[in-house]
Amino acid sequence: MNKILLADTDLVSLVKNELISYDVDIAYDIESFYTLSYENNYDLYIVNFYYYDIIEELKKSQEMPVIIFIDEYYDIYHLKKVFNIADDYIIKPLNAQELKIRVDYQFKKLYNIKKDIVTYGKMYFHMKSKQLYNNNHKVKLSPSEVKLLEYFLCRLKQPVTKDSLLELLETSSDGTLRVYISKLNKSGFDISYERANLSYTLHAVG
Repeated sequence: MNKILLADTDLVSLVKNELISYDVDIAYDIESFYTLSYENNYDLYIVNFYYYDIIEELKKSQEMPVIIFIDEYYDIYHLKKVFNIADDYIIKPLNAQELKIRVDYQFKKLYNIKKDIVTYGKMYFHMKSKQLYNNNHKVKLSPSEVKLLEYFLCRLKQPVTKDSLLELLETSSDGTLRVYISKLNKSGFDISYERANLSYTLHAVG
């Protein structure tokens, strides 16, 4: 079941009743918001504009779809801020049916994104954006490391010759290749070298 973190105490009963097909947790204050975010991986955040600064900071280091509630008297200044970080917004007073439609749409988008994702333990690699995440936090890799990682993930548990990797990287330097693979291993992957057949293998987790 998809998990949602709700941070707007005025809408608890309405949201929980309308979104019964989802697993909804409630953050009643900033402290509980941080605690729940740390202890759980949420698929969607639904928050009051009051949490804007927190969401803005968290989104610098992790992917987190967000719907923000704003009051009807908010001006264009507030709307522009919302557009900077939110995947969607809803103006109060809330229409329950509209909320359900917008939440369902966010999960439809999320499903389409996940089709392009390759997972490896707690990490996942988004094939289109070429971005690696560990526990929803971005992992910084060089373009060559990204190219290697994508190549290995598409050939999990299959030996890959050293020559094919050197050709992929357009280099003849064994040392350069070893540096890149060492960086991937330090990021949490398990790539080993087989001297007998001059090949590398990315092993499955566990």
